[in-house]
Amino acid sequence: MTNNRFNQLIKAVLFVTAITFASVVNAAPVHDGDKIKSDKMEVRMADATEAEIVVEVKISNEEAKRLVLVVENERGDELYSKEIDKAGFRYRLRFPKSDNILTYTIKLKEKARSLEQYKIVTTQRVVEDVTISKM
Repeated sequence: MTNNRFNQLIKAVLFVTAITFASVVNAAPVHDGDKIKSDKMEVRMADATEAEIVVEVKISNEEAKRLVLVVENERGDELYSKEIDKAGFRYRLRFPKSDNILTYTIKLKEKARSLEQYKIVTTQRVVEDVTISKM
């Protein structure tokens, strides 16, 4: 009877260990604060005003290939384009916001092939403060 309970206990411990390990392996972080990490490009939010969005872009182009950095709005209009042929490119990218457009895409391309792509979504909020004071 004791041997049977001991075997059940070992099976339960192994099961819990397997579940824990599987959840840790599958929980690889994609987003670290406001910085998105990848092999070729890192994009970090720098600033946003009513008129423009500013992001910091770091591209590791070790082979110094000819790449193109493109920013488009949700309608597919190209807002910005820059050719890159340097290794270790860093740039503070500014592009204008458009009325009624909430989604923008930053793409890194090699010729016609898209290497990486990131989406920027703006959220509009209205903040209303109410103050009560005794007169």
